[in-house]
Amino acid sequence: MSLASAAPTDDPTIEALGKSDRRLGIICHNCGRFRYMNGSRFSQEQKVSALSETLVCSSCRSRDVKAIAVSRNPENGYWPAESS
Repeated sequence: MSLASAAPTDDPTIEALGKSDRRLGIICHNCGRFRYMNGSRFSQEQKVSALSETLVCSSCRSRDVKAIAVSRNPENGYWPAESS
């Protein structure tokens, strides 16, 4: 299962991520990098989808990124690993 397909299709706020035991992640479509982000850097009322418009990949500087709500793996309870 890919990381993108594991993400819920809803569009939660940053505050709702914490309440639903999910984390904020960023995927770069240019270089394939996936990293977790600190949700406290953003307004708690901000929607995850709206963040994609303001973010840049810190590795390749591409603006072709997507912010996603990441859930734990339901089979083992682990968070998906970051990748470069």
